[in-house]
Amino acid sequence: MINRKKVKKEAKQMLKRNYWRIIAIIFFMALLLGNFNLFTKSRISIPNISIHAPIASSINADIVKETIEKVGNFKIDISNYKPTRGILANVFNNITSSGNFIFGILNSFNQLVFHEHLWQSIIILLGAILSFLYWLLIRNVCIVGEKRFFLENKNHKKTKFVRILLPYKVKKLKNISLTMMYKTVKEWLWYLTIIGGVIKHYSYYLVPYILAENPDIKGQNALTLSEKLMQGHKWEMFKFDLSFLGWHILDMITLHFLGILFVNPYKECCMTEFYFTFREEGQQKKYQNINLLCDEELLKIEDKYPSEKYIHEERKKEKWLHTDYNKKYNLDSIILMFFTASIVGWLWEVGLNLFQYGFFANRGTLHGPWLHIYGWGLMLILLVLKKVREHPILTFFLVILLCGILEYGTAWYLETFKNARWWDYDGFFLNLHGRICMEGLIAFGIAGTFFIYFAAPFLDSLFMKIPKKRKTILCIILCVLYIVDFAYSSKYPNSGEGVSQNFATTFKENIKS
Repeated sequence: MINRKKVKKEAKQMLKRNYWRIIAIIFFMALLLGNFNLFTKSRISIPNISIHAPIASSINADIVKETIEKVGNFKIDISNYKPTRGILANVFNNITSSGNFIFGILNSFNQLVFHEHLWQSIIILLGAILSFLYWLLIRNVCIVGEKRFFLENKNHKKTKFVRILLPYKVKKLKNISLTMMYKTVKEWLWYLTIIGGVIKHYSYYLVPYILAENPDIKGQNALTLSEKLMQGHKWEMFKFDLSFLGWHILDMITLHFLGILFVNPYKECCMTEFYFTFREEGQQKKYQNINLLCDEELLKIEDKYPSEKYIHEERKKEKWLHTDYNKKYNLDSIILMFFTASIVGWLWEVGLNLFQYGFFANRGTLHGPWLHIYGWGLMLILLVLKKVREHPILTFFLVILLCGILEYGTAWYLETFKNARWWDYDGFFLNLHGRICMEGLIAFGIAGTFFIYFAAPFLDSLFMKIPKKRKTILCIILCVLYIVDFAYSSKYPNSGEGVSQNFATTFKENIKS
């Protein structure tokens, strides 16, 4: 019998020791897994743009309902619910939920066979594949990375946030992702027996921790070892989970803030303590393959960083990154980067709309194949943030700030002077007047940081291979086309269904309602 009071006491001490980094890890994982569903409303409630497409409102319940009705030729009653708003939710139908790629395949089959919508079916199937790859290579692997952070944090006070990326750093992605998939498949099969699924859920409880300690361990060995360590403790862990029921109710009442700031961090610290307790018990009883849990550095109580023996001692580098991110860019390279960013942004927005609603819409205020807000945004961060490029974390947050100011200001201008709204974040997590939202800003922060440190140096080296005369002519042609488009669109902006919505009309309708 495990002393739960002692475990919780140790967990609280662990939580106090590195509180803010633990909170950062928990918050990051909540966003990654789609578990932090807090939404704010702007002052003016503007509904979604009404677009009639066969896949516009498909959610898992609708997919199952319609497919069963078509195949079985009978009607069933199933309650509808609204899907979560957000980029990932709208594109992949809550992509971060485990197993949703199955519904994507089902919906693809449904659209192709019963509606003869070949193009929409291909789009949905592509989404299902992307959802599966996200689940396999990012979601599951980061769960293991999170466990590694907590294992190190038990005895090492200065454990850093970046430890969550350890599975990628040690190049064990294949083994970790396949083992986690193997665990999920076995659990899913056991759930077909209902009670067997619950039992196996707790039997495989420690698999992510085992992989976090030894990313080289084979899948079957990891599952078998977890079963052995959990032998006699499954009921105990079930009662431990039940003991948090009251906390989870309070978490919902506080819109999940309590979960981020205390409940989830505390529970993860408790689970880490349980793992070390079970690990010690397994070594004392000499369980089979217990020698595979061999990272003794985790047990040393030190302030300094663990030596990470299985990483083969990381090589020290003069620079943290090998790309020449501090280089000066010529005017022609800057112009070509501007159009590259604008065209890529246009392709992203058009593709997103096509993927989400199933039809083409020329996004943006301009008529050409470019979204210049992306171009101006990337030029802004590339030139303004030159002096802070040696500090990637600071750069990331400053990118978010600058992009937020640019996006908010542009949205305000369009609403004020063009009487229309080209994007609407109302209902998104932490949005400000529907003009910017946290989800979008984080995406811009990641993309902008990637652009500064990787894309810009690469594109510049690519552009340098173009003969000077040809490059000058190309820049002149692009600039002339852009200026003409900008001048024309200033008077006659690109608008219409799927592109913009009349701001004043919508406002009046909301006032009446």
